[in-house]
Amino acid sequence: MTKRPFRRLSDSNRIFAIYALAMLLQSPPIGLAGERIIIDDLGIKVAVKNSVRRVVSLVPTNSEMVCLLDCERLKGGTRYDRFPEALAKKVQLKQVEIIGGGFDANLEKIVQLQPDLILTNGPTQQRFAVPLKNMGYATLSLWPRDLAGLKRDFALLGELLEQERKAGRIIDEMERRFTKITARAKDKAKKRVYLQMWTDPLITVGKSSFPDWLVAAAGGINVFGDLPFDSAQISLESLIQRDPEVLIFLAVQKPFVKTLAQRPGWSSIRGVRNSHFCFIDEADIRRSVEFLNGLAKIQDCLFGDRHMKHTFLTETK
Repeated sequence: MTKRPFRRLSDSNRIFAIYALAMLLQSPPIGLAGERIIIDDLGIKVAVKNSVRRVVSLVPTNSEMVCLLDCERLKGGTRYDRFPEALAKKVQLKQVEIIGGGFDANLEKIVQLQPDLILTNGPTQQRFAVPLKNMGYATLSLWPRDLAGLKRDFALLGELLEQERKAGRIIDEMERRFTKITARAKDKAKKRVYLQMWTDPLITVGKSSFPDWLVAAAGGINVFGDLPFDSAQISLESLIQRDPEVLIFLAVQKPFVKTLAQRPGWSSIRGVRNSHFCFIDEADIRRSVEFLNGLAKIQDCLFGDRHMKHTFLTETK
């Protein structure tokens, strides 16, 4: 079995139970002098200082977006922080304290850093957010689901870090490239797509996920887009029934894909019979303004000719 991907979510009922508990435990903040009230992506009100100098991020995508604006203010990040280059260099030089990963954040280290702002992801990180909020730390959830959410969150970070103009320039460039990429699929028939996040058990993405939106933006239709979750476990029978034309796997799943011909039932899937499957890196589907390379890869997978698909598979080895 391949290494567990960083973004794999736990059972959906447990996720939303955590989220419900967080909502019950939190008292609405009251803005004091030198603070502003922000409603985050989970609909929770957060009091944040007008002057944010020290930021801790509990998820790589938020670390990335902070560093695109002002990397000096990021004091704590995760062991998975790789982008942009300035952040990778700061991690290498140990100028950013590693506070853990998405599911094992070290609260003691976070408190020692005395952050003005802590950035978390979605409902799964509320188990860290709640105790940090109870200790008085401004803890903000950034959990964009689409382009509009990304623009909103990045513009907000620009305001909080006093980098509005820089954020605006990056957003303008992102929109320009997004329009150019999506225009290529405008007149093409949409492809039915399966995106596999985990192999045993089979886990895919639902309509609440950023990858679901990415597939749609590239010109595809997520065959499990009716599932009301960020991700969920599925059965092989349901996958066979939905019969995707294209299968997209994470790069770490290559050993699994090599065995598809020997796996009962998989050969009845159209995309497997036609060898129409591709690999992407998990970083290609991240919730950051730097998502465009991943979008282009997904689109190439959907609509590239046979030579392009084989080239793509070769390049990801």
